[in-house]
Amino acid sequence: MKAILAALLVALAVSYVVAVPNFAISCGKVDLCMEPCVKYLTGGQKEPSEDCCTGVKKLKGMAKNTGERRFACNCMKQAAHGISGLKDDAVANLPDACHTPLPFSISMNFDCNSIP
Repeated sequence: MKAILAALLVALAVSYVVAVPNFAISCGKVDLCMEPCVKYLTGGQKEPSEDCCTGVKKLKGMAKNTGERRFACNCMKQAAHGISGLKDDAVANLPDACHTPLPFSISMNFDCNSIP
């Protein structure tokens, strides 16, 4: 019985390692890039700060492929749930306000799997 349990645990560990994408980007890095934008996104600032826009540009550069862009999007959506008072219009306008256009629109209800 112990051998079966050990084999099952090894199989689960291997499947976890195989199933987790190996991205150069992490939710921690995404959070660091976007943290300076919170005041703008909650209406506390009329324009995004220079630090915010630097983070947006850095994040766009870090997410180099479809998988990384979708991963970063999901990180942002996860972080957004912990921030009260986010303004949909500020979220949607952030890329353009930072002169960093995206090839897709964003919103609080955006489907990250639709990112090309």
